[in-house]
Amino acid sequence: MSRKVQIVLPDPVAAQLEELAVGSHERPSTLAGRMVRDAIARAAEQGQVRQIREAGRRAPSGLGRASWLEPWGGDGRWRQEMWGDIVALRGRYPYALEALQEGWWDHYTHLETLCALAVWRRELDEGGEDPREELFFQAQLAEYAATLRQEGGGIKNAWVPGAPPDGWAGG
Repeated sequence: MSRKVQIVLPDPVAAQLEELAVGSHERPSTLAGRMVRDAIARAAEQGQVRQIREAGRRAPSGLGRASWLEPWGGDGRWRQEMWGDIVALRGRYPYALEALQEGWWDHYTHLETLCALAVWRRELDEGGEDPREELFFQAQLAEYAATLRQEGGGIKNAWVPGAPPDGWAGG
Protein backbone atom coordinates (compact mmCIF):
# COMPACT_ATOMS: atom_id res chain seq x y z
CA MET A 1 0.00 0.00 0.00
CA SER A 2 1.21 3.50 -0.71
CA ARG A 3 -0.19 6.84 0.29
CA LYS A 4 0.20 10.14 -1.49
CA VAL A 5 1.51 12.90 0.79
CA GLN A 6 1.81 16.51 -0.24
CA ILE A 7 4.68 18.62 1.13
CA VAL A 8 5.54 22.29 0.79
CA LEU A 9 9.16 23.34 0.32
CA PRO A 10 10.65 26.84 0.36
CA ASP A 11 11.60 27.96 -3.16
CA PRO A 12 15.37 27.59 -2.65
CA VAL A 13 14.96 24.02 -1.36
CA ALA A 14 12.54 23.15 -4.20
CA ALA A 15 15.12 24.46 -6.68
CA GLN A 16 17.82 22.29 -5.11
CA LEU A 17 15.49 19.27 -5.26
CA GLU A 18 14.87 19.90 -8.96
CA GLU A 19 18.62 20.21 -9.55
CA LEU A 20 19.24 16.90 -7.78
CA ALA A 21 16.40 15.26 -9.71
CA VAL A 22 17.90 16.31 -13.05
CA GLY A 23 21.25 14.86 -11.98
CA SER A 24 19.66 11.57 -10.94
CA HIS A 25 17.31 11.39 -13.95
CA GLU A 26 14.27 11.19 -11.68
CA ARG A 27 11.17 13.29 -11.24
CA PRO A 28 11.46 15.64 -8.26
CA SER A 29 8.52 13.89 -6.55
CA THR A 30 10.15 10.46 -6.98
CA LEU A 31 13.44 11.72 -5.60
CA ALA A 32 11.70 13.47 -2.69
CA GLY A 33 9.82 10.27 -1.85
CA ARG A 34 13.07 8.28 -1.84
CA MET A 35 14.74 10.90 0.36
CA VAL A 36 11.87 10.81 2.85
CA ARG A 37 11.94 6.98 2.94
CA ASP A 38 15.71 7.05 3.54
CA ALA A 39 15.36 9.58 6.35
CA ILE A 40 12.61 7.54 8.02
CA ALA A 41 14.72 4.37 7.69
CA ARG A 42 17.61 6.16 9.44
CA ALA A 43 15.24 7.34 12.19
CA ALA A 44 14.04 3.75 12.65
CA GLU A 45 17.63 2.50 12.90
CA GLN A 46 18.23 5.12 15.60
CA GLY A 47 15.12 4.03 17.50
CA GLN A 48 13.19 7.25 16.91
CA VAL A 49 10.31 5.38 15.21
CA ARG A 50 9.36 1.70 15.11
CA GLN A 51 10.96 -0.56 12.53
CA ILE A 52 8.74 -1.82 9.73
CA ARG A 53 9.37 -4.98 7.82
CA GLU A 54 8.54 -4.92 4.16
CA ALA A 55 6.42 -7.77 2.85
CA GLY A 56 8.41 -10.72 1.64
CA ARG A 57 11.64 -9.71 3.39
CA ARG A 58 13.37 -11.31 6.32
CA ALA A 59 14.02 -9.44 9.51
CA PRO A 60 17.42 -7.69 9.44
CA SER A 61 18.75 -9.89 12.25
CA GLY A 62 18.31 -13.00 10.14
CA LEU A 63 16.11 -14.48 12.89
CA GLY A 64 12.85 -13.71 11.09
CA ARG A 65 10.89 -15.96 8.80
CA ALA A 66 9.35 -15.51 5.42
CA SER A 67 6.37 -13.16 5.68
CA TRP A 68 3.88 -15.90 4.75
CA LEU A 69 5.03 -18.04 7.70
CA GLU A 70 3.98 -17.24 11.23
CA PRO A 71 6.85 -15.75 13.26
CA TRP A 72 8.54 -18.19 15.63
CA GLY A 73 6.74 -18.35 18.95
CA GLY A 74 3.41 -17.25 17.45
CA ASP A 75 2.04 -13.82 16.72
CA GLY A 76 -1.63 -12.96 17.19
CA ARG A 77 -1.38 -9.82 15.08
CA TRP A 78 0.18 -11.74 12.18
CA ARG A 79 -2.60 -14.35 12.44
CA GLN A 80 -5.35 -11.71 12.38
CA GLU A 81 -3.84 -9.93 9.38
CA MET A 82 -3.24 -13.20 7.54
CA TRP A 83 -6.78 -14.39 8.22
CA GLY A 84 -8.11 -11.17 6.73
CA ASP A 85 -5.83 -11.54 3.71
CA ILE A 86 -7.02 -15.12 3.13
CA VAL A 87 -10.68 -14.12 3.47
CA ALA A 88 -10.00 -11.35 0.91
CA LEU A 89 -8.25 -13.84 -1.39
CA ARG A 90 -11.28 -16.18 -1.19
CA GLY A 91 -13.57 -13.23 -1.95
CA ARG A 92 -11.49 -12.19 -4.93
CA TYR A 93 -11.16 -15.70 -6.36
CA PRO A 94 -14.34 -17.52 -5.27
CA TYR A 95 -14.30 -20.07 -8.08
CA ALA A 96 -10.65 -21.00 -7.67
CA LEU A 97 -11.03 -21.47 -3.91
CA GLU A 98 -14.58 -22.84 -3.77
CA ALA A 99 -13.34 -26.37 -2.95
CA LEU A 100 -11.39 -25.19 0.12
CA GLN A 101 -12.63 -27.22 3.05
CA GLU A 102 -13.49 -26.20 6.60
CA GLY A 103 -10.50 -26.73 8.90
CA TRP A 104 -7.88 -25.92 6.24
CA TRP A 105 -5.99 -23.97 8.94
CA ASP A 106 -5.19 -27.25 10.72
CA HIS A 107 -3.24 -28.57 7.71
CA TYR A 108 0.15 -26.96 7.10
CA THR A 109 0.01 -27.64 3.36
CA HIS A 110 -3.14 -25.57 3.00
CA LEU A 111 -2.20 -23.00 5.63
CA GLU A 112 1.21 -22.24 4.15
CA THR A 113 -0.04 -22.32 0.55
CA LEU A 114 -2.89 -19.91 1.29
CA CYS A 115 -0.64 -17.60 3.29
CA ALA A 116 1.92 -17.60 0.46
CA LEU A 117 -0.78 -16.87 -2.12
CA ALA A 118 -2.22 -14.07 0.04
CA VAL A 119 1.19 -12.43 0.53
CA TRP A 120 2.01 -12.85 -3.17
CA ARG A 121 -1.32 -11.25 -4.16
CA ARG A 122 -0.71 -8.33 -1.78
CA GLU A 123 2.80 -7.79 -3.15
CA LEU A 124 1.50 -7.84 -6.73
CA ASP A 125 -1.24 -5.36 -5.86
CA GLU A 126 1.20 -3.05 -4.10
CA GLY A 127 3.96 -2.97 -6.65
CA GLY A 128 3.85 -5.55 -9.39
CA GLU A 129 5.83 -4.31 -12.36
CA ASP A 130 5.90 -7.22 -14.77
CA PRO A 131 2.67 -8.69 -16.18
CA ARG A 132 4.38 -12.10 -16.23
CA GLU A 133 4.29 -12.01 -12.43
CA GLU A 134 0.49 -11.78 -12.61
CA LEU A 135 0.30 -14.60 -15.13
CA PHE A 136 2.50 -16.80 -12.96
CA PHE A 137 0.36 -16.04 -9.91
CA GLN A 138 -2.81 -16.95 -11.82
CA ALA A 139 -1.21 -20.21 -13.02
CA GLN A 140 -0.22 -21.16 -9.46
CA LEU A 141 -3.69 -20.29 -8.19
CA ALA A 142 -5.25 -22.50 -10.89
CA GLU A 143 -2.91 -25.35 -9.94
CA TYR A 144 -3.88 -25.02 -6.27
CA ALA A 145 -7.58 -24.91 -7.26
CA ALA A 146 -7.10 -28.19 -9.15
CA THR A 147 -5.46 -29.72 -6.07
CA LEU A 148 -8.40 -28.65 -3.91
CA ARG A 149 -10.92 -30.13 -6.34
CA GLN A 150 -8.97 -33.37 -6.52
CA GLU A 151 -8.95 -33.66 -2.72
CA GLY A 152 -12.73 -33.38 -2.71
CA GLY A 153 -14.70 -33.02 0.48
CA GLY A 154 -17.95 -31.83 -0.99
CA ILE A 155 -20.02 -28.74 -0.69
CA LYS A 156 -21.20 -29.75 2.77
CA ASN A 157 -17.72 -29.30 4.20
CA ALA A 158 -16.74 -26.26 2.13
CA TRP A 159 -15.22 -23.36 4.05
CA VAL A 160 -17.47 -20.34 4.42
CA PRO A 161 -15.28 -17.29 5.02
CA GLY A 162 -15.97 -15.34 8.17
CA ALA A 163 -14.50 -14.76 11.59
CA PRO A 164 -11.47 -16.86 12.48
CA PRO A 165 -12.08 -20.05 14.45
CA ASP A 166 -11.67 -20.05 18.22
CA GLY A 167 -8.02 -20.08 19.15
CA TRP A 168 -6.79 -18.81 15.76
CA ALA A 169 -5.79 -15.30 16.82
CA GLY A 170 -4.43 -16.50 20.13
CA GLY A 171 -1.82 -18.62 18.41
